[in-house]
Amino acid sequence: STLWLRDIPERPLDYPALASMADAFFPRVFLRHGTYMPAGTITLTTYFHATAAELAAHGSDHVLGTARAARFVNGHFDQDGALWGGDVLLATTHQLVYFKTP
Repeated sequence: STLWLRDIPERPLDYPALASMADAFFPRVFLRHGTYMPAGTITLTTYFHATAAELAAHGSDHVLGTARAARFVNGHFDQDGALWGGDVLLATTHQLVYFKTP
């Protein structure tokens, strides 16, 4: 998935906003199966790459988010995500998720 993210109302990007954006991706299993199903996060780790100066320079512009999954097996999958502000990598995220097929 690739999507644009921004706070409404607009405000300058900071680390708490970046952390919430790291958890904005639909669980990959919804896309893979084409429907909603019970799913829950087991772990979510976010790594901040942007400096405070880079966040300040970014202002309230949109953030580009991308996410992809590597493997679905035994009711679990993982997904990696990246958040970009222009050509600056702001943060990366990795999530392990439990899911139950209906």
